[in-house]
Amino acid sequence: METKTLLIGLLIGLVVGYAVAKYLPVFQVSEEKSLVEKIKARGYLVVGTSADWPPFEYINKKGGYSGIDIEIAKKIAEALGVELKIKDIKFDALIAALKTGEIDLVIADMTPTAEREREVDLSIPYFNDVFVVVSLKTQSFSSLEDLYGKTVGVQQGSTQASWVEENLGGKCGINYYTKVYPDMVFALKRGDVDAIIIAKTVAQVLSSKDSDLEISLVIEGTEEYAAIALPQGAEDLKYVVNSVIENIKKDGTLEIIVNNEIYKWLTSEG
Repeated sequence: METKTLLIGLLIGLVVGYAVAKYLPVFQVSEEKSLVEKIKARGYLVVGTSADWPPFEYINKKGGYSGIDIEIAKKIAEALGVELKIKDIKFDALIAALKTGEIDLVIADMTPTAEREREVDLSIPYFNDVFVVVSLKTQSFSSLEDLYGKTVGVQQGSTQASWVEENLGGKCGINYYTKVYPDMVFALKRGDVDAIIIAKTVAQVLSSKDSDLEISLVIEGTEEYAAIALPQGAEDLKYVVNSVIENIKKDGTLEIIVNNEIYKWLTSEG
């Protein structure tokens, strides 16, 4: 009797189990591809930049993209074995584009800050620079106090803008611009602003191209570094990016790129 009951119980269990299993959805477990795998599968790397920041990134006379950061992007694409696609995006919209997956990397002379690190991942630094005050030669400034009561121009979303807000806010007027060139330079020459505050490397190029401009003042204590922004968690891509940076710094390629791109901008090629 006990044996019969056990057998009947097992049979009922099998029937019920089959019926339940028949109507349950089938779940398939699939491993998410890494970002490097996705990039290699599609055959190209998408890099976001703001092409208004020579000699790092700008639109050349042929309508293409040139600059230090563009050459670094080419080296990364080469290391991945894929083509390179550049997307020109407003500087203050680059991180949002990275977070939504519109681009794979941001290479735009971007300074690593705590605020940015909360939103994206960052590579090791590949360049360092300092802030300067650029003015017309007819109106030079020898100290920050000389800017009190004046109006300065900065690029929206830049670390220079943050520094000016913190250190000169309330002491001078601040105008914001999307692009350094031509927007900020033309505003300076029109008299809309008395000076612009930008990175020294960029300022050296602009003042060499335009005889009306000069670097009035190097701002002490503003040294900063440039890094490449990546999506958070993309460790495989970060490894490739950092390896490229380390290699081009070690073998002298980065120095050659910097010198060549500055020369190109200063000559008719830029």
